[in-house]
Amino acid sequence: MTAVPVRRRLRDTPPVEGTALVCLPHAGAGAASFARWLGLFDAPIGVVRAQLPGREDCASEEPLRRVADAVELLFPEVAALPRVALYGHSMGAVIAFELARALAAAGRAPAHLFVSGRRAPHCRARHRGIHRLPDAEFAEALGSAVIGPPHFLRYALALTRADLTLSEDYSGAADPRVPCPITAFHGRDDPIVAVDEVQAWSAATTGTFTLHLLEGEHLFHQPRRRELAALMTGALT
Repeated sequence: MTAVPVRRRLRDTPPVEGTALVCLPHAGAGAASFARWLGLFDAPIGVVRAQLPGREDCASEEPLRRVADAVELLFPEVAALPRVALYGHSMGAVIAFELARALAAAGRAPAHLFVSGRRAPHCRARHRGIHRLPDAEFAEALGSAVIGPPHFLRYALALTRADLTLSEDYSGAADPRVPCPITAFHGRDDPIVAVDEVQAWSAATTGTFTLHLLEGEHLFHQPRRRELAALMTGALT
């Protein structure tokens, strides 16, 4: 595993009673991407944002390039929470899934797994990955997703390449399935993930599965965060 300093990875105080909803970001993003989620839930649900190396207040750390390393890094703090649910978008969805499997194996299965913007772990990618492209082609493939002054672009492109390495090289399987319910969200106009790939998450759980279709493209989870929060609240309470 990549060596990183020992530090807290959960950026918010979990609820004393109730459910900690641990949120995992998409490629290139960090804990700050969920800042506007903090006020969307009432007790007994509390948002807890996970921070991975290489971004924001952890920018000096080497970003991870394997899902297993992300799970190993987050597991101790997440496993210590009395009751936890997990939510991940895109890259965050596969980390959340593997973290849910690790928690279940340790007898600490999450109350619920929420995923969005990602095909099911056992589905093969329909699109060619971009993380191995030369710098100029890589930046062009990302388009307007990464903009800013030159010094920021260098940082953002390096981080996003590392995150996409983690995400695109991940090869999962539906078994062993998680023993908790899975709720999946899909943006109707997502150009990266098809609805049948999201529906396939139903094979990754021994519990119930629910699929919600919302308006939007790949990053629909941000403009639709109030709708997602309401649906998550209903599932958890």
